[in-house]
Amino acid sequence: MSELRDEIERNFRAYGLLDDETKEGTATAEETAASAPEEVLPPQDYAQPFAEDFKNLSPAWQNYLLQREAYRSEQDKYLSGLLSEYDVLRQLFQAESLRLRADGINKMIDWFAGLAEIDRQLHNSPVETIMALAKVYGVELGSLSTADPQLTAEVSKRLRRLEDNYHDLTNHLEELQIQKLADVIRIFGQEKDARGNIIHPYFDEVKDQIFDLLNVGLAEDVLEAYNKALWLNPHIREELIKQKINSQAADAKKAQKAAFAPKGKAEAPERELTLREEIAKNMAALMD
Repeated sequence: MSELRDEIERNFRAYGLLDDETKEGTATAEETAASAPEEVLPPQDYAQPFAEDFKNLSPAWQNYLLQREAYRSEQDKYLSGLLSEYDVLRQLFQAESLRLRADGINKMIDWFAGLAEIDRQLHNSPVETIMALAKVYGVELGSLSTADPQLTAEVSKRLRRLEDNYHDLTNHLEELQIQKLADVIRIFGQEKDARGNIIHPYFDEVKDQIFDLLNVGLAEDVLEAYNKALWLNPHIREELIKQKINSQAADAKKAQKAAFAPKGKAEAPERELTLREEIAKNMAALMD
């Protein structure tokens, strides 16, 4: 299509029906239209007045607000997923709530904390834990050998099923915790300032250390873990120390230049006039 148009324009120009200025003007208009920046649309949930104001903002602010809205939307999805998982746990608790309240357990967290402790004790001291549970539930372990084999098998089957379900639940909760931690760290690494610059430039190099520090409880939040991870990394630590030394040297050099900069002569403070001199001064001013 472009070749055909060029051929037609060449023939028109040969017969004086099209000059170079017309073609150049057309090309300039097309190039201008092609190079015009695309309009950045405001977030969909902005009300009409704010959507109109969004168009008048600078590109840096538009980009910042769009990133903030994307972050908020991602957080909403994450929280929605947590609520869905919580609803599953709440249904499990409600199914046993009458029995649990009779035993003095009124909160879901108390129930799961107790199950977690039993699981830990079963792992560390299985025999002692089973004996303690048998005592709590009034089961004579010595009578199991004379019990109905079918009943014993059914009880064992249910106990295994209960243990498997509990392990699945604890594993699922652990995966949720790990995923939550990973999401928080990832969002931290994507943070930008109003100009669109990455706030934490060394994030990709230390993100694994950040996760480890938070996972073992050696940092209270992501920022603290990030700062600790920077100094645990020998290459980054060396670079930061060099930057600090260079910055201090530059400040010292500026201070030295300021100390030796030429200064004007300090004016001596005026001497306090005597009464006679003050009268003479005022009379001279009146005579002028």
